[in-house]
Amino acid sequence: MSKTMILAIGGAGCNMAETIMRLANAHWVKEAAYLFADSDMERLSKLRKKGFETLSLQCESDLFPTEKLRGVEKLYILAGLGGMTGGKFAEIAAKSAKSDGVGNVALIVTLPFVFEGSGKSAKATEALKSLSDLPVKVLNNEELTERYPDINFINAFEYSDKEALSAIESGLL
Repeated sequence: MSKTMILAIGGAGCNMAETIMRLANAHWVKEAAYLFADSDMERLSKLRKKGFETLSLQCESDLFPTEKLRGVEKLYILAGLGGMTGGKFAEIAAKSAKSDGVGNVALIVTLPFVFEGSGKSAKATEALKSLSDLPVKVLNNEELTERYPDINFINAFEYSDKEALSAIESGLL
C-alpha cells in the first residue's frame, strides 16, 4: 500500500481526484492510493465499476470510518464545501485521521462558483469555519473566473480540478 493517500470526499472531491489521476505529472501523485468517499450510492457504484476503491458515507453519521487509512503517512483530503457530503465530512475525516495516527494531513477544499447559487456559498462559508484549526488550502472557484477569461459553465470545474492538482503537486505536505 502507498504511504500517500488522496481521499476524495463528495461529488466535487471525487471529480477532482479523477482529474488528478488523469493529469498528474508527479510520479508520487500517480502512485498514491486513492479512496473515493461519498453518500451518493449511484456515484460510488460508477466509481467501483471503473475499478476505484470506494467508501460509503452516511450523512446522518458524525463518524468517518478510518480502517482504510491504516498505514497512511500523508493524507490529502479533497472536497467541495458547498454540498452536503464534502462540507460535513472533510473536517470529520481530517480529525479522525489525525487521531488515528496519520502524521500529515492536508485538506484541499473548493468554494463554489457564483453560478452554483447562494445556498451553496452559504454552506461553504459555514463549513470553512469548522476547518480553521486544520491545515487547509482553500481554492475559491470564483477567483478562477478572474484569472482565466475563457472559463465558462462547461469547463469551469475542469479548471477547478487543475488548481487542486497544482496544490497537491506543489507539496502541501
